[in-house]
Amino acid sequence: MTHIAIFFWAISLQFFCFPAAAQGIDPHLVYEQNCAGCHVPHAGEFVAENLTISVGELVGKGSKRPVSDLLATGHGKLSEPEIEVLLQHFSTIQETGNLFRERCIYCHDRAVAFARGDLILRDGTLFGRYSKRNVEEFLPGHGRLDNPQAEMMVDVLKRQLNTP
Repeated sequence: MTHIAIFFWAISLQFFCFPAAAQGIDPHLVYEQNCAGCHVPHAGEFVAENLTISVGELVGKGSKRPVSDLLATGHGKLSEPEIEVLLQHFSTIQETGNLFRERCIYCHDRAVAFARGDLILRDGTLFGRYSKRNVEEFLPGHGRLDNPQAEMMVDVLKRQLNTP
């Protein structure tokens, strides 16, 4: 397969398997431009303070109303792809239990800023941009993270680098 064929194959795979990513939608930017004016400045804080999982669905803590329903009715005036990206972002934050916010934010910037500014992904492995340390090897024990938490944090940081 030629380099050009591989390139087009990779682009088409991304388009069909990851439609939101192919559109270049940054969930952080969507939240900050459309939600932060009325809610807290960052999605991580918003999820921690306002959302929970009920019967397998992301809902408001107080209203118990599904977030997907609220956004679908026009709250935030988001497009369908933006809603999809934001719901995935909120769900991922909820699933990780705000681990970055609880353990890392004291020394590092927000996860997205830290990952995009200080880390690099090479051949699927996360490295410190300046220290050149393998993050997967470094994290267990760092910031009092146990091995499962370190693995989860690596996934969180990789996701920050894999979103546009």
